[in-house]
Order: sequence, then C-alpha cells, then structure tokens
Amino acid sequence: MSRSMSQVRSAGIVGGGIGGLASAIALRKAGWQVTVYERAPEFTEVGAGISLFPNAITALDALGVGAAVRAAGVGEGPGEVRNAAGQVLFTRWAKPLAGGFVVLHRADLISLLAQALPGDCLRPGSSVDEVAPDGTLRVGGETVRHDLIVGADGVHSAIRQRLWPGDTAVRRTGITAWRGVLDTPVPEFAGGIVGVHAEFGVLPMPGGRTYFFAAAHPGFDGLDHFAEWVSPVPEVLAAADPARILRDEFLEVPVPRTLAVGKVALVGDSAHAMRPELGQGAAMALEDAVTLAAHAPDLRAYSKARRRRVRAVSWMSRQMTHNNMPNSRWRATLRDVGTRAVPEGVALAPMSWLFRWHAPVSVDVAASTQATASTTEPPDTPRRP
Repeated sequence: MSRSMSQVRSAGIVGGGIGGLASAIALRKAGWQVTVYERAPEFTEVGAGISLFPNAITALDALGVGAAVRAAGVGEGPGEVRNAAGQVLFTRWAKPLAGGFVVLHRADLISLLAQALPGDCLRPGSSVDEVAPDGTLRVGGETVRHDLIVGADGVHSAIRQRLWPGDTAVRRTGITAWRGVLDTPVPEFAGGIVGVHAEFGVLPMPGGRTYFFAAAHPGFDGLDHFAEWVSPVPEVLAAADPARILRDEFLEVPVPRTLAVGKVALVGDSAHAMRPELGQGAAMALEDAVTLAAHAPDLRAYSKARRRRVRAVSWMSRQMTHNNMPNSRWRATLRDVGTRAVPEGVALAPMSWLFRWHAPVSVDVAASTQATASTTEPPDTPRRP
C-alpha cells in the first residue's frame, strides 16, 4: 500500500547520467520522492551514438520510456561482422536481436530520461561534497538527509572512493577508443570489422547520420592505422570531422564485494564500468535502476540480485576484446576460422542469455514491497573474472 505523503521515503541520486536518471524514474514509479544532484549545469552528455540491445530495451520499457526511445532511434541492427580483409565472419544477428535494438545519440537518450521526470526533481549545478552511510549528503554547503542514496557518479565515482575504500581502483586497459558521428547516411555496410590489435564499427543513426567507433591496443596512436582497412573504413574516416571525434580509453571498475553500504547503493559505471565490446554499459545501468527500485530499501537484496550478472557481463566483455582485437595474426586467423565454423546454437548461446533479461515485478507503489529479482542465471563463467 502507498504511504501517506508524510511517510514517503526520499532518495538522493548523485549523478544525472543514464544510470542516475533511470534510477530516479524507477524509484519514483515505486513511490519514492527523488532528487537528482548533477554537478554539470544541465542534464546532457557530450558523446556520440549508443547501441541499445534487447535487455536495455526491456529495462526502458519497465521505466515507461521504451516507446519514446524506439521512436527517437533507428532499429536497424548490425548486419554482419567482417575481418579487416573483408571476409564475412558472422551474419546471424536476427535471432538474438529479436527483442529489440535501437541506435540513437547518447544526448538524446539523456534528454528522454530527463523529460520523464518532473523538473523539481532535477538539481543541475549541484556538487556533492560529502556522503555518509546513514544517507546524509553535503550539497553546496547544505546538509540533506535521504532514506536512500544512489551513487551514479560514473567511473571515477567519488562516492565509491569514499565509502568503498578497498574497491576504488579504476583499471586502465591501455586500449584507445574513438567515437564519432557523420552527418551523412551509413554506407552500404553496417556492422563490425575486426582485425589484429584493432576493430572498427559502423551503424546508422536517426536523421540520416552515421555512428562509427574504433578501438586499438597500445602502439596505434591515431586513426591512420585504419587507412588500409577494407571499405567503408577509409571512406568513413575521410568524411569525419577530426574536431568531432571523441578519444578516450577503455576503463574498468572491478565489481565490488557489495553494491551497497548502509543506505548507499551504487549503479552503473560507479559500480562496474566495463569494456564496451558487448554494448552493455548503459544496459547494465538500466537493469541496475529497475532492480534497485524493486528491492529498495533492502539494498542487500539489490546487491545480491545484481552482482553475479554484472560480473559475468564484465568478464564476457573482456573476452570479447580478446576475440575482436587479438594480439597476433595467428590468433586472428584462429578467430576467423572458428567464427565461421562454430554452430549457430553455440555462437548465440551467450548472447541469448545476455539479451533475455527479465525485469523484476512491475515497479510501482503496490508491487515495490513484493518485487523479486530476475532469476535468470548466466552460463558457466569463472568465479573470478
């Protein structure tokens, strides 16, 4: 039953990115009063495209914004995977993507999530200076107390560093990533190209634009490395504005022993930043948000519901990096031969598990005290990825 207004629990969400805004939406649907504290002066993101796979769409549907995201994006999935010489390695995306696939600009996703919240929930320009396990925040000289604090402040999370002192290390990979958007339509090819030490991808975006991304191991300091790759890689790079290409590094945050301390819970990159090989960073944050709202204020149950899955997905993403960007030509040859030879059922099994995520019981006031986590379990993965 819903509480009276005087008894409504309050949640303070630190960070206005995908995980923070999604947590605010989910908790509000579950009857919580929410406030989102964002350090930046507005709720937006400087980024490029983002791919949302079926499990992310399931979470967005649970939040009530799935239809809006579908309408704002392009639903054409990656057509195939080739190697750097142009040989087709994989074309069997239709079945695993049957649950939905959307590409749009990251800023558009942030905008849609922010629009799903009342304006008085959002506090841009609010820097959180202190946080305590009892739910106390120090925000711009003001002390506020909440029944729940959600740490959604990203890979370099100040909340994680303060309250999880033994689990604060950000793991550098040395892998450089480039992302960009062209104002012209996607070439005839849409999908991924995998080589030795590097990879490249091209996907359509709304408005006749093209999203491209690339990654390379240390030793490749610039995109010139891709100049000799198969078409359309040289054409895409020739059409790109260097000033609009974002460059950063693959970073990881090992999943901590628990995702909650006292009244404070971590979501998204704050808890488990992972390599983007599977396109699961945003998806895991969205799943976190829906699951948190179903269990809160029982944060131990939330942590138990999420830890095993995010550890498995992080491990899978790391293994996919080794597959897509092997460190030698003979390993790349083994990858190419194996990818073409492996039976479809074997190839798709991990993706089927990953994408077949089920949201907990409907996140609303009546159901929030009864919700249970998804019981979907991963296939065999190491205990310590």
